[in-house]
Amino acid sequence: MSERHVIQHLRERRLGISSYDKPLPDGPIYLAPDRTTTGRFETVEGEVVDHLLLGRQRRDELVWFGCEPTSASRIPVRRTKRSFRLRMNDLIENREKVTESMIEFAFLRIKREENRFGRIFDQPPARHFVRPDGSDGSHTFDFLVEEPDGSVIAYAVRPEAKVDEKLDMAIRCIREQSLAGFADAAVIVTERFITKARLHNANEILDSREHRNASDVAVAGEFVKRIRCGVMFHDLVEALRLGPRGRTAILCLVDDGILDFVQRERLTAATLLRPALTPTALN
Repeated sequence: MSERHVIQHLRERRLGISSYDKPLPDGPIYLAPDRTTTGRFETVEGEVVDHLLLGRQRRDELVWFGCEPTSASRIPVRRTKRSFRLRMNDLIENREKVTESMIEFAFLRIKREENRFGRIFDQPPARHFVRPDGSDGSHTFDFLVEEPDGSVIAYAVRPEAKVDEKLDMAIRCIREQSLAGFADAAVIVTERFITKARLHNANEILDSREHRNASDVAVAGEFVKRIRCGVMFHDLVEALRLGPRGRTAILCLVDDGILDFVQRERLTAATLLRPALTPTALN
């Protein structure tokens, strides 16, 4: 097997579509992921399949459709001296999201982890305003987010070094002139909110959310009912005896609001987790 075939095999295994590990079937091979991922399955009659249960449906009777394209009002250029385009397939909305910098991408990951079901609009339509000198101006927010409390917030994401008087003036004018009917508030976000620790934890939670196994989470949920104080993350995983799946199950409980951090910090094996003071299980 050549290097090219090995690389192809590894990529397909990662997507759950590899057929090298078993004899090739006589019929056609339908390339569709086995694990949770963006996209949707439909039957040949056009009926949407909410949950793909292995062994329950015939693959030759299902059609897989990929992620929907972004709804952004403008598509950032692929690469400039100041920025470059990043894309993320949002599992919740089954839609592609676009950003034009790493700080925007990090904010999107953190927001999706914190706001599990709310809609996140990337590059919403530009807001127009009149500057103090009478000239016309416009500004495109990076994100428009439906928050869990029902409010809608427009976010301008910038490195702190690039937050200047021009941006402050634009946001201030939009708040006074054209925010009504668009958002409840307009906020500038910098790296003071988008910390490396928050991004790391968001990536861990989002990864466990994509690889969630309901039976493992149920076992972990019953186990942690006996916990009354903080326990190290590593110890919880070892006590479950589910191997690597136990780590994903525990993180899913954190995502569900069953477990919480004793102290907000970067997630490590030594991080202390405790039962949430007000459990808010979503699944």
